Amino acid sequence: MTERLKHDSLAKKILSDPIAAREFLSHYLPESCKSLLDLNTLKVEKESYVENNLKQKFSDLVFSIKTKNNDKAFVYALVEVEVSPKYWTAFKLWKYIFLLLERHKTKEKSKLPLVIPIVLYHGNRSFNVPRNLWELFSEPSLAKEFMGGDYQLVDLYAMPDDEIKKKAHLGMMEYFMKYIHTRDMIKLWDEFLENFKSCIVLDKEKAYIYIRSFLWYSDSKLPEDRQAILENIITKHLPSQDTEDIMRTIAQKYREEGIRIGEEKGIQIGQEKGKLEGKLEGKEERNLEFAKSMLLRGYPIGDIIALTGLPSSRIQDLV
Repeated sequence: MTERLKHDSLAKKILSDPIAAREFLSHYLPESCKSLLDLNTLKVEKESYVENNLKQKFSDLVFSIKTKNNDKAFVYALVEVEVSPKYWTAFKLWKYIFLLLERHKTKEKSKLPLVIPIVLYHGNRSFNVPRNLWELFSEPSLAKEFMGGDYQLVDLYAMPDDEIKKKAHLGMMEYFMKYIHTRDMIKLWDEFLENFKSCIVLDKEKAYIYIRSFLWYSDSKLPEDRQAILENIITKHLPSQDTEDIMRTIAQKYREEGIRIGEEKGIQIGQEKGKLEGKLEGKEERNLEFAKSMLLRGYPIGDIIALTGLPSSRIQDLV
């Protein structure tokens, strides 16, 4: 380990001198890259991109160099010193590359700088390990194609509806995600239930797990005063006994939302007047919120009493 540190320290000390660094890069940078760069603008970057727990094991040198045609554009040269062939060197270099690129990633659209990795090897045996990331995979050509090329894009915006409707359960999901931004959620539900009749039959065998999921997904886009209209739309397309069970999904959502509101208010009161008092107040608040939501949807008062434990007089006050 001591001997290795001596090698690393020597390389870092010498190549940290801009004159030596320019000479080194002038010799070893690819010709296609050198023609673009102004080596006189070379700067030694002080940041280390090696993980903290590896700082005593590896050496990294980073140089930034401006391009000739744009004083704001530059490339990085990443130099790694190795005294023995290491199988995962290519993988490690990619980690460093992404750490370098990370600090240039912004919310605005911009182009990332090029990073040129260079390994300075001075071992006493042949350097016979993979030289690039793709060779580390069992199928290098496929790895380069899938991971080095364009990512696979599933563009629902550009996908024709007819293509979406050909799929079963997947089609239901894609259709809903494609049109979730529409303002008229009632129309979306009506068209969805009409277009996917055969798929909904399959969904019935799974207790309408997809329909329930879509209700949760679209609920925030639908005002409370239009929930009753949605119930009528679903009733039009599904058996009434199934509709009643499905709409409990909506009721359950409002129950959980009421619990969340009650807990938040309970916490606030608890901070001011004590945790116990806050819990009691929070429980009453969430029950009242839930009761009010159920009243708006026409649920029988008897059911509301059973679910909330509130007396009928408190529920009548909400009307």
